[in-house]
Amino acid sequence: MNKAQIPKGAIAGANYTSDTRNYPWHRPPDFTALDDSLDYVVRDLAEGPDGFRYMSLLETGVNIVTITDIIVTKGIARGKWSADIALLLAGPVARLLSIMATGYDIKFDLGLDEKVRVTSPATFKELAGVAPEAVEAPVKETEESPEEQGFMAMASDDEQNSMLGYDAEDEEQEIDG
Repeated sequence: MNKAQIPKGAIAGANYTSDTRNYPWHRPPDFTALDDSLDYVVRDLAEGPDGFRYMSLLETGVNIVTITDIIVTKGIARGKWSADIALLLAGPVARLLSIMATGYDIKFDLGLDEKVRVTSPATFKELAGVAPEAVEAPVKETEESPEEQGFMAMASDDEQNSMLGYDAEDEEQEIDG
C-alpha cells in the first residue's frame, strides 16, 4: 500500500471499540437518587464559593430559572447526575436559591413571567443598567372559549373535514345511506 491509498479520517466503527469513559457524562452518574443529588447541591452552595457567586448573579438581575439551569447542567456535565435527575432536581434547587436570596435580603426574579424576552445586546445592556428601556416582545392575549382551544379549533369545519379526508358528498351519502 502506498501513501495515496491510506485512508484519511476516522476509521468506520472506531467509536464502538473506543473507551466510553472519555467524558464524565459517558460514565454512570455519581448520584442516582434525588435526595443524594440534592444533598450534594446544598453542601456545594452552603460550603463552597458557588453560593456567593450565584447570589451575586441574582443581585445583577439574572433570574432564578437561569441559575437553576446552570447548576443542574453543570452537574450533568461533571457526571454527578443524569438528565432525568436534573429535571427532578430543578424545582428544589430553585426553591433553595429563593430561600438563600431571601436570607441575604436580595430581591430576585423567579423567571416565570409570561413576557417573551428577546435575547439581544440591548437586553444585556438593560440588565447591566446601561439601556433606559427594556426590550421585550408583548404577549398577545386572546379571549377564547373552552371549546375553541387547541390546534384544530383554528380551522373551519370544512377545512377539518378536508384534512381528515372527508368530502361534502361523502357526508351526504352517509346521511342518506
